[in-house]
Amino acid sequence: MSKEAQSHELTYDLIKRAVHGDQEAIEAYLLHYDAYINFLVSYDEVGPDSRIYRHIDEDMKIEVQMKLVDALQNKWRKLI
Repeated sequence: MSKEAQSHELTYDLIKRAVHGDQEAIEAYLLHYDAYINFLVSYDEVGPDSRIYRHIDEDMKIEVQMKLVDALQNKWRKLI
């Protein structure tokens, strides 16, 4: 496994620190899901040249990230 892949790996310790509010752990947690979130909030648009362009709805991305952090700190807290 590459060093970059290891840095995005979710571990029990990382989740535990994120649940307790460690900002670096929360950022690593969100980074782990970043590609999936981008896929969920992207949309296609046909340009004037008839090509399809993919865009990311940044407002929706922030909403999804906020929901993830909320679930992490409220629902996971009961489990850890």
